[in-house]
Amino acid sequence: YTTVVFGFEHVLRLVPDSAWDGPSPCEGWTTRQLAGHAMGVVNNVAARAGVGDNVDAFGDLDAIAGDDPVATFRGIRNRYLEATDQPGALQRTVTSSVGEMTLDRFIGMMIADTLVHTWDLAAAGGVAVELDPDAVRHVYDDYRSRDEAAMRKPGRFDPVVEVGADATEQDRLIAFAGRDP
Repeated sequence: YTTVVFGFEHVLRLVPDSAWDGPSPCEGWTTRQLAGHAMGVVNNVAARAGVGDNVDAFGDLDAIAGDDPVATFRGIRNRYLEATDQPGALQRTVTSSVGEMTLDRFIGMMIADTLVHTWDLAAAGGVAVELDPDAVRHVYDDYRSRDEAAMRKPGRFDPVVEVGADATEQDRLIAFAGRDP
């Protein structure tokens, strides 16, 4: 997950200023709001691990991202690193919307959101991105093991986008998540 967090930050730094108020691949969200949501997810990993406070990752997304999303995220990233870079941190019990679990398991659930939204952010900002291949494989395998009807509910994922037989695993993941790679 740490690799994915740094990948998100890398893309965040490359988004041009002119793109922040433009549309994103996530219907109804600007690029800034998309970034705010993804930042909120990382923030809440740190908060559940005891560093910082939880935010509503679907609430005031413009406020989460702030006027300088890169600077805002650096603070969130640092809290995430502080929370996870200590002995036994990943085995700490945290409470999530689906119950109690280890921080490690919670992070395992959140990796999908951060990874796919990294691609979304890159697409919104016109930034080329190659997502971490191990994370792509992990998330793609996880998605394919889930109840697909539950994944396709409104507000979640659009239908699978068809890709050619020669599509990369990253493109297959993005297409499975309902985006056109």
